[in-house]
Amino acid sequence: MTSSVPKGLLDWCALDGPSAVLDVVRRRAELGQSTETGRLGAVRLTVAQRREVGRLLGTTWALSDRPLQLRDVAARLREHGLTVLELVERVRGPIELEADVRRTAVETADTEDAAALAELVAAGVPVAEARTWLDEDRSLPVLGSGRRLGTIWEVAAVWCAAPGRGAKPVRLAQLASVHLGDAHALDADQTLGKLVARLAATVHGLERPTRGGKAWRLAWAAIGILCDEVSSRVLALNLHLTGDSHVARLCRESIGEPMWLTLRSLRGDWTAEPGTVFVCENPTVAEAAADTLGADCPPLICTDGTATTAAVDLVGGLAAIGCDLHIRADFDAAGLVIVNQLLAAAPDAKPWRFDTPTYLSHFPSATTDVTDLRTALTHLGTTIHEETLLEDLLTDLRAHAAGRPHR
Repeated sequence: MTSSVPKGLLDWCALDGPSAVLDVVRRRAELGQSTETGRLGAVRLTVAQRREVGRLLGTTWALSDRPLQLRDVAARLREHGLTVLELVERVRGPIELEADVRRTAVETADTEDAAALAELVAAGVPVAEARTWLDEDRSLPVLGSGRRLGTIWEVAAVWCAAPGRGAKPVRLAQLASVHLGDAHALDADQTLGKLVARLAATVHGLERPTRGGKAWRLAWAAIGILCDEVSSRVLALNLHLTGDSHVARLCRESIGEPMWLTLRSLRGDWTAEPGTVFVCENPTVAEAAADTLGADCPPLICTDGTATTAAVDLVGGLAAIGCDLHIRADFDAAGLVIVNQLLAAAPDAKPWRFDTPTYLSHFPSATTDVTDLRTALTHLGTTIHEETLLEDLLTDLRAHAAGRPHR
C-alpha cells in the first residue's frame, strides 16, 4: 500500500534516520505499546540521522537537543492524512502483536504434537511410550517448526514395516533399501535410524542407544531387525579368550598372528583372565609386534583408525572383566577422538605413551608450557604417527613380555 503514501514521505522513510525511527515504532506496536505518543528513547541518532529526521520535524528540532517524541511525528503525519502506525504498516507491512504471535505459535505446536502422537498410535506404538519418546527425544525437530510431523511420518512408516518381536527378522539395510530406497538410511549416524532405535528402546524398556553398539543392536532386535555384524571389525594379537564363542576359538587358533575379529564373531559368552592389554591405532604396530615377538607378545588390539563398534565392544568387554588396558593412537585430532571412544568404554584405561611429554619430546626446540595434550596438538599443529614411535612401542611390549615395567 506504499502507493497511498506521498512520494516525498516515502523518500524520507528510506533515509537512515527515519528508517531507524520506523524500526522502533514497529517494535512498540508488536509489543502493544502506543505508536502515537511517548518518547522514543530507544532511538540513538547520529548528527546526520537527526538532520534527516528533521526534514519532517523541522530544522528547529533538528538543531535542538529535544528528544524524539511520537506526538511530534504524529502531528506532522496528520498533515498527510496518516497516523504513525498507518505509515509504518504501509511502508513495512502489517504488524502482528507479539502476544498474538506467541499464542499462534503455541497453538501450532499443540496441533502438531497431537497429530504426531496420533500418527504413532495409528502405527501401533503404545500411547504412553509414544508420549514419553515425543517428550524426551531431543533429535526430533522443534515443535511448531512445521518439520516434526514429516519426521514422524517417516518414523511411523519404518515402524509399520518392521516385522516385530517374534516374527521372522529382516536385516536393517534390507529394510532401509526396500522401504526408503537407501540401504544406509537407518545407519547409526543417520537421524532417522537414531529416532527409530530410541523409539524401539522406549517401547521395550531397553537402554536408549546413543551410537552403534550393543544397545543399538538390542533396540532393533526388539522390533525384529538384525544389524550388520560383519562389516565392523578389529585387529587382535594374542588375545587369550576362553568360552564357547566363535571369537574364543579364533583367538586360540591364531596365537602369534594378528587376527581380524568381526562383531559377529564377538557374539556369545567369552571371558579372559584379567591382565594387561595394549591398544593401538595402526596395523603396522601389530604386524611389527607379531614379527618381533610372535606368541610372546602381550595381548594387543588395533583399532585400524576410528574405533569401530567391534573395537569398542571388545575393549569394553575386557574392561568389564578387569583387564588393565593401555591405549594410544596417533598424535592428532583423530587420535584424540579414538582415545576418547575407548575411554568411554573403558574409563579406567591408562595412556600408553599418549601424553603431552611424549608428544613434546619430538619438538626439542619448541617453547610451550602447556600440560594438556589437546592444547599442545593445537599449539604445535604437527601430527606424530604411531609408526614414528614404533621402536619405543616394541620396547614396551618386550619389557612387559619379560616381566619388566613399561611406560
